[in-house]
Amino acid sequence: LLGLESVRKLIEADNKLFKTGNSVTYENRGNFGVGNSYFSTTKTPLRDAKGNVIGLIGISRDVTSARLSDAKYRFIFDNAPISFWEEDFSHVKLFLDGLKAAGINDLRTHFQNNPELLEKCIDLIKIQNVNQRTLEINGVSDKEGLLRKIHRNFTPESESIFLNEFIALSEGETFFQAEGSFVNVNGDTVDVQFNLNVLPGHEKDLSLVLVSVVDITDTNQLTDELNTIKHRYQSIVEAQSEMICRINPKGVVIFRNGAFTKFFKFKDSSLDTRFASLFPPSELEKCEREMQKLTAREPQRIWELRNYNEEGDLVWQEWSATAFYGKSGTLLGYQAVGNDVTSQKMGQEALAASEARWRSVFEHADDLIMTVNSEGYILSVNEYKELPKSTKWAGRTIEEVMLPENAKNTMELVNSVFATGKPLKTELKIQHPNGNSQIMFGVALSPIFHGTRVITVICIARNITETKAIEKNHREALIEGQENERMRVSQELHDGLGQLFTAIKLNLQHLKSGVDNQDEAGELNARVHALEENIGVAISEVKNISRNLMPDVLWHFGLKPALEDLVEKCNATVDLKISLELVDMNERFSAELEKAIFRMCQELLNNSIRHGKAQQIYVQVINHGSSIVLMVEDDGIGFDPKSASSGLGLRNIWSRAEVFQGQVEIDSGLGKGTVTTVEIPLSNSLRQ
Repeated sequence: LLGLESVRKLIEADNKLFKTGNSVTYENRGNFGVGNSYFSTTKTPLRDAKGNVIGLIGISRDVTSARLSDAKYRFIFDNAPISFWEEDFSHVKLFLDGLKAAGINDLRTHFQNNPELLEKCIDLIKIQNVNQRTLEINGVSDKEGLLRKIHRNFTPESESIFLNEFIALSEGETFFQAEGSFVNVNGDTVDVQFNLNVLPGHEKDLSLVLVSVVDITDTNQLTDELNTIKHRYQSIVEAQSEMICRINPKGVVIFRNGAFTKFFKFKDSSLDTRFASLFPPSELEKCEREMQKLTAREPQRIWELRNYNEEGDLVWQEWSATAFYGKSGTLLGYQAVGNDVTSQKMGQEALAASEARWRSVFEHADDLIMTVNSEGYILSVNEYKELPKSTKWAGRTIEEVMLPENAKNTMELVNSVFATGKPLKTELKIQHPNGNSQIMFGVALSPIFHGTRVITVICIARNITETKAIEKNHREALIEGQENERMRVSQELHDGLGQLFTAIKLNLQHLKSGVDNQDEAGELNARVHALEENIGVAISEVKNISRNLMPDVLWHFGLKPALEDLVEKCNATVDLKISLELVDMNERFSAELEKAIFRMCQELLNNSIRHGKAQQIYVQVINHGSSIVLMVEDDGIGFDPKSASSGLGLRNIWSRAEVFQGQVEIDSGLGKGTVTTVEIPLSNSLRQ
């Protein structure tokens, strides 16, 4: 259609534009079936946000009529839908040439330093003719009206456009293009594109210049919106950790984001790299097969490929490719998004191994293992030997498979883990389904998270009834051994050391009575008297130690007199006030219970006196019939029960209480005194 000469011009013009980044204008002709036609083509560079040339915009005008008929040219000029100006720049050229002749080579700086010269140069432009569209967009009815208002239509940026225009002409350019704005008759700012063309035959004197003004307000708005979308898309794509690329229909990569470039930079060094060639030979065919499976009906596919990174390590990548088709069904290209799934693949293998280990533990554990959701539904449960075979637990709620009291206690623990998101270990008493006994379980609950939300709780329960019984027997044996040892030491002190001190005292008295010499007797009597007093004190101390180890009052008369005797002696030996209240305590209890309550009271009084620095202590013991309660309250300095829970005294109190299934509560704090309450349930076996 164009002919070899026109094609040569076209290629040369395009190469020049991409090489220099400047607009080009050329004229060519071709035969389009109606004889030779002439076209004047102007091509301007299309740039991205960074100013790089990424394409071109070409506008071709059919100038056949202008060449063959001036009348036709005038008709087009006058009736064109865009604004045309015929202007004479000959005086402008003379002015610019004069400046150059005067040695002024940097016209830009000269005009910027002398703005009045720029104004003068603008005034030298002679408007010879304008078309109807020009009058319309400027809001005037004739050329004279346009000339009167022309300066009022300029905006501040107009001077910079004129400046660039003059510089281009001074450098011999015959085409100039710029975008700017002017204010129309309605006061609206209109975005326009100015195109200045020096008409053929007028290049030397610039006596005829054609200026076209195209309203691009809507185009600019659309371009701004498209650029915004484009920049957002590019920002999003560049910010992605996934590898993203665009591929043309031939399989060549034409766009790469940062993550793609970072991974493939040691392979992707050519501008015409085929996407499939970026993978090892063993994976190349698979990649091409998957790409070929993309169709208009199935435009998206996902597959996994092995690859090697720059260090030579094997990696797994998951690629999601999408094919884009035009309305006619023509393939336009592809987009591929890749993720490194090496960790995921390894995680899947590790998860499979972990799942196998979990399944093995789940199926063969001697403990009860179940998973529960937030609504109390049992999602899974293992084959625990003590579960009734007739009842299926999985898929049912805890309330449905447990006794009401058991279900309530269990759900309280489960809800606590869901609420806090923290693991929980505790002991739980479960009523046996026959209702005649209780089973003690050691329970561990662990939360399973999805993101930050707890979705499931794993419950592991172990029957520790036998273990607790052994611990109880061990504590009872230990306490009984301590009491037996106290009794033995008390008896030894009373029968051995006490009688020895008494014999020594009698021998001293006999020695004193057998001395005849008065002088010697006086001195000896004084020494013997001193020894008698010390031995008397030693005998009293031995008796006190013996009573504390095994109080005779407790042994012979019971708990109530023993407590009264303990408080009385404490009041007599320490500088503080101890009050005692006993309620319904006239009956006797088993020797083990009486010894335990006495020892706990003794220990608590000792703590208040020695550590609490109390001034007043209140002791209360109440027989409620179903239980017996010991409470010791002081006004001492108090303490943090958590930090003191490992003390020997408190451990002894808890151990003694646990022997009888009792409970211990401590209410204390720094500077607020201490209240310790011990409650022991009374069974028939604990009554005498």
